[in-house]
Amino acid sequence: MKICILTQPFGSNYGGLLQAYALQKVLRDMGHDVTTLRFKPLLYKAPSKRNLYWQTFRRFLSRLRGNKNIIRCNPTTESAYYFEVCRELERFIDTNIHYLRVDTPVDRKKLPEFDLFLVGSDQVWRPVYSPFLPNFYLDFLGDSNAKRVAYAASFGVDVWEADEDITQIIKPLTQKFDAISVREDSGIRLCKDYLGIDASLMPDPTLLLTKDDYLDIANSQHAPSHNKPYIATYILDPYDDILQLTEQFSNENNLPIVKLGQFNWATGADSVESWLNGIANAQYVITDSFHGTVFSLIFQKDFITFNNSNRGSSRFSSILTALNLNDRLIEPDTMKTLVIDPIDYSRVSLVLATLREKGLAYLKNLPHP
Repeated sequence: MKICILTQPFGSNYGGLLQAYALQKVLRDMGHDVTTLRFKPLLYKAPSKRNLYWQTFRRFLSRLRGNKNIIRCNPTTESAYYFEVCRELERFIDTNIHYLRVDTPVDRKKLPEFDLFLVGSDQVWRPVYSPFLPNFYLDFLGDSNAKRVAYAASFGVDVWEADEDITQIIKPLTQKFDAISVREDSGIRLCKDYLGIDASLMPDPTLLLTKDDYLDIANSQHAPSHNKPYIATYILDPYDDILQLTEQFSNENNLPIVKLGQFNWATGADSVESWLNGIANAQYVITDSFHGTVFSLIFQKDFITFNNSNRGSSRFSSILTALNLNDRLIEPDTMKTLVIDPIDYSRVSLVLATLREKGLAYLKNLPHP
């Protein structure tokens, strides 16, 4: 089948890129012709126009000195997003994800013909993260006969965030779906209470691939190697409590910290391969990221996840509850010290394998036109 995937805009979000990669790879390995729509990114404000111009000038000087990794940006846009994309991330996208650039709202007439449209995964149904939310309920298909499926679509949170007007628009659209699955168990309730539909629970696409699949990427020439034991940290929101606890844990265990997913004004963001390699070879992982947690599980790492309620607590609790690892999710402001106990991965791996088979079976049985 010719399948079109709708997911969130690509950016310097490692989990977002890898879930898009994983879902497309699985479907292509099943023999499908797959294209992912690439939406324009949401724009994020720079701290100030003065700061934006100053950083642009610094990047210009760096480029004059021979740094070929610098990409151009337009300081008049007031958007810091363009600083956060670098050639390394674009290389991964161009090499591994077949995509079609689109504008929002999506114009059906500008799309090629597809047999099936698949929405997912990540927080595609969360209003604050998805540009023009009705597109992610396939409003642009009208009365098309194309099949419609949601795979592990996520609201990100356990409360309904769409306003009444948007709810009235998207509710009838969900009735046209041939199958709907969500990523968190709370999503099942939200679908029932606010959209009047039944949904099943499916794992994040990254869990459809194996540890070995990701090691092939992590051990590529685009990833640096770390020769000494270390603590890997991937912190999206570095609050003081988190930084203090992490530094204390580092000192107590006499292990250096390697910060993953770092952004540098001169070179942009770390490569996807480097990010994966950093988790795969770490002694411990400390994160406040959903996909930081997921890849800690995939690479069988002893880890701690700081609860990041602003980005959606239900994402963490759903997967960790399924694995009976609720104790790995902690509130940083209630902790005086960190203790990261060993995880029994003989048990956890069996559960992850079951989830993987469940997700693969769902995709193997996609409706045909």
